[in-house]
Amino acid sequence: MARAPYKLPNVFVGCPYGGKFKFATFKTTLDKIPFRFFYADTRLQTKHLLEILRKYIATADFCIFDISEWNPNVALEIGLADGMDAEYYILVNRGLSKGVPADIQGIQRIEYSNFRDFDEQNGLWPLIVRYLVREHTHPRNIWDQLESEVARDRKYYVALRVLAHLRDYRRLTQENLTALARGTYLRKPEKQQILDLLAKMGLIGQVGSRRGATLKKMLFRDPIQ
Repeated sequence: MARAPYKLPNVFVGCPYGGKFKFATFKTTLDKIPFRFFYADTRLQTKHLLEILRKYIATADFCIFDISEWNPNVALEIGLADGMDAEYYILVNRGLSKGVPADIQGIQRIEYSNFRDFDEQNGLWPLIVRYLVREHTHPRNIWDQLESEVARDRKYYVALRVLAHLRDYRRLTQENLTALARGTYLRKPEKQQILDLLAKMGLIGQVGSRRGATLKKMLFRDPIQ
């Protein structure tokens, strides 16, 4: 996997946009991961479509393709990525897939069956975190810092959500933190501990400000234009 020592990656995503595939839920799940994700809606048939796809694939650090509903558009994107020798990973929703096409059966893939954030075996979010996120510099350092902590996984997930929030917004308020930690059952001191850890690592600042914490270090690459 391509790693950036200081900046987190830009990722191109190829996936279905209709049928039984829940695109909105899929995208919401990815939005909680502190990468930048880019989509090219291949339903828009223009003469510039291939150029747009090539640009995204060439510029992204790596690609992920969801083949849960195997269709020609995703096949086109995988073919382009493969032909351009781009790094890519396959996602499959076991509940939707009727089987992986023979020509890519040998490619390592992430198989999920739901969008539950804390289903370690079957949830899209924890599987992506485990296989595609944790080895990047800052996520790995956060995980290591939490090594001896009780509720390590849940604290780690909230820390990642905090960084994802600060990718899209200038500040993180206590109300934001409460929303990001919903479902983790972490108490207020434990949530504050996460902010203190990120501040100690130099990733966020103004933790005690009434206006909210801010991103202190530029963690994200420039968006793909």
